[in-house]
Amino acid sequence: MIAAIVYNSATGSCERYAKELSRTLHLPAYPVNKVPTRSDGQFIFVSWVMAGGLVGYKKAVKDLDIAAVVAVGMAPASEKTVQSIREKCCIPEHVGVFSVQGAFHLNKLSAPMKLIMKWKTKDIAKQLDKKKAATGSLTEQEQALYKMAATGEGEPASWDVSEIVDWVLSRYRDTGALHL
Repeated sequence: MIAAIVYNSATGSCERYAKELSRTLHLPAYPVNKVPTRSDGQFIFVSWVMAGGLVGYKKAVKDLDIAAVVAVGMAPASEKTVQSIREKCCIPEHVGVFSVQGAFHLNKLSAPMKLIMKWKTKDIAKQLDKKKAATGSLTEQEQALYKMAATGEGEPASWDVSEIVDWVLSRYRDTGALHL
């Protein structure tokens, strides 16, 4: 049974995804540092990607029974990101892993992260410029990423949680563990 959504948010994207999952699945959502001490059931952990890993996952998995993780990053959602997160964080196969594109707000980052991301966003913009020159177009998610990289802020192409909701419903609906 999924008991709640737990999130670790630096600039608001993870919180927004957690609240959308909470609203859709009729489950409570808590910041990772405010999870009630009594934590029966499993959790969906929503956090941001940094250096190919999921920030806070190691601590969360020690304290909570994680059913699924949602990796929020600037890049378009991809199976490659899902596999990379699964491998880097040593996430077992029975745990669902999802990749979603979040917003980016350079001005909300800490000073060290701003320096890193100023350099990284220049590289991202160059790569996307090359792709657009070669193919003539970018996907909607790539366009959103390009705006984030070029301006230092932007929103994802969408805030879609349907893949995650479908996974939860297919896994738990027939068990009577969800009361929707």
